[in-house]
Amino acid sequence: MDFWRAVLKMKAPGERRPDFERFRRAITTGEPGPVTVGDIFADFETVSHFLREPVIDWAALAEAPDIHISFRDLWWGYKYVGQIIRFCSLTGWDYAWSYSILPFKGFAFQIVNNTSSEVQDGKRGWLNDNRGPIMSWDDFERYPWPKNIKAINAMSRVMAKRVPEGMKVMVIPGGVFEWTTWLMGLVPFSYALGDQPDLVDAVMDKVTGLIGEVVKDIMTEPNVGGVFMGDDLGFFSGTFVSPSVLREKFLPRTKQIVDLTHKAGGVFVLHSCGNMYAVMDDIVAMGVDAKHSYEDKILPVEQAHAKWGDQIGIIGGVDMDIMAKGGEHEVRRRTREILDACASKGRYVLGTGNSVANYIPLRNYLAMIEEGRKWNKEKFGREY
Repeated sequence: MDFWRAVLKMKAPGERRPDFERFRRAITTGEPGPVTVGDIFADFETVSHFLREPVIDWAALAEAPDIHISFRDLWWGYKYVGQIIRFCSLTGWDYAWSYSILPFKGFAFQIVNNTSSEVQDGKRGWLNDNRGPIMSWDDFERYPWPKNIKAINAMSRVMAKRVPEGMKVMVIPGGVFEWTTWLMGLVPFSYALGDQPDLVDAVMDKVTGLIGEVVKDIMTEPNVGGVFMGDDLGFFSGTFVSPSVLREKFLPRTKQIVDLTHKAGGVFVLHSCGNMYAVMDDIVAMGVDAKHSYEDKILPVEQAHAKWGDQIGIIGGVDMDIMAKGGEHEVRRRTREILDACASKGRYVLGTGNSVANYIPLRNYLAMIEEGRKWNKEKFGREY
């Protein structure tokens, strides 16, 4: 164990001890056992509410372009890492999430007030799909591409040295499709598929290369367990672009990141919202270890598990509408339905339909977790 890890390492709070291998087994084998829990991340307001202490959204601060990071900011960042680890340990995750988000500049946001009754004040930003910072070859040539990979991975590296014994870090670098369409703007990107396909390919190659550099660098850390790539490919009724475009251009590049992760001994989890099931078989064939994010009105998680659960891990699926608007009884009922259908057959991890968002009442999230522990106790004689 190196000096800094010995100094920085935390002890797991609570009685439960994290075990990343439990998570790995849950998503890669059909081995029966108590269900574990996890999601791609929890909003910082949720972490604050759960811990009952202020949590600074240091991840967003660090990712903002052209910002001066003071000593005080660094202290809050160090504290933020500990808060994420405590949240994950106390709620039963076997990993902690960490952002190694590429600091791309120039996105246009539409800002709206936060309407959640769970969060005071605050704003939510929506990307402007009608434009992006790279809409021509001149834009591409002048674009200030991120270069300092070590700095991008700084938070993930600190977290990897601080996680308690048994826990590992799942790193979130962003996805090939999202970064490309955000950089070009989804609407201009769609036109460019026909008008400037060489520009589309150039942006994709640059994005893929940068994600690959981030992954290769951070996977050298012993306590990084893998990549949790967020890359939304669809909306309610289908994929954002033709499945043939995804198969031709995006999925092969994503597979490069999958292969890099596996070569380093990690697991690769894909978070993708929407109706992207036209390419689900392709995603399975790429060797993705698990798929996260399910919505009942598109495809209930039980149906996804029945169709693909013998080939790929299934994570989450307690619908966000129920988590946000349902009562505790409804959350528990739906959780129990999913556990009976999925967890009893293996390759399943309990979680929400999307993420532990700040508009989910904390009592509902805790009810979901508690129901999972009760189910474990009934089926296996222990809570975890």
